[in-house]
Amino acid sequence: MARLGRGAGVTGPAASKDGKGPFAAVPGYAADLRRDRQGAGHGEEGARSLPPLPDAAGTAGRVARSFARGMASYDGAALAQRRIAARLFAAYRRAAPGHRPARVLEAGYGSGHLTRHLLGLRPARLWLNDLAAPDLAGVAADYLPGDVAAVALPGAVDLAASASMIQWVADPGLVMARLCAAVAPAGWLAISSFAPGHFPELRGLGSRAAAPSYLSGAQLAALLPPGWQVGGAGEWRIVLHFPGALEVLRHLRATGVNGCAGQIRSPGALRDFLARYEARHGGARGVPLTYVASWLVARKD
Repeated sequence: MARLGRGAGVTGPAASKDGKGPFAAVPGYAADLRRDRQGAGHGEEGARSLPPLPDAAGTAGRVARSFARGMASYDGAALAQRRIAARLFAAYRRAAPGHRPARVLEAGYGSGHLTRHLLGLRPARLWLNDLAAPDLAGVAADYLPGDVAAVALPGAVDLAASASMIQWVADPGLVMARLCAAVAPAGWLAISSFAPGHFPELRGLGSRAAAPSYLSGAQLAALLPPGWQVGGAGEWRIVLHFPGALEVLRHLRATGVNGCAGQIRSPGALRDFLARYEARHGGARGVPLTYVASWLVARKD
């Protein structure tokens, strides 16, 4: 992210029918919109074999299209998501230092930020689920394409993990219950989301874009079914800096996120947004964009 493994706006460019959506004035937007309407994937720049995408009328379909369109640029641009995956894995290892999972499930694997850490555990079997992502190069796994809320999941796994995905599902309680049900007794869950305070700079300038299910660490823990013990939960703030506000918008577009949905609909509105963002947040390091991630690590009794 959001695909459901990375941060992607559910009111993203695919939802704009008139070509004048939030990123209409950002270079490359019009071409992306044309490809989206035609059901295309990436184009030559990052062409990959993608699975069929769900109905674009639904949340899952919009998320899938947003990420399918930007998959070629996502991995290099998703700096915060990479850090979140590393922190989540470290939190799991602190809570369960001696745990050696033989069977591992990852939901929302995206471009593999968390997967790379999980491979270091040398599991005997690895299942990878995502809505829109293709197989990861060089990663031997059981791939489970589809919506995590509906796709068949393995049972009796020793570790179920997911980074930056659950905020994009319509029913996080259902997804949490499914992941927890897949875990064997004495197994672990490690999961991260985005919290209600996510992207404060954009919200302060009137952005109405938001994922369906922003959750704090405490709210993630509250979704656990009976029979689970919390090993740790909380929030992380990750601040990225950019030369200017236009680079912030390009970053959001490259990661599949529509952070200014409904706000920028003309070149004049774009200029106004850029000026206000830089006037309010500009400094010696450029302008910030703050990710607020939540996390939970828990053990099944």
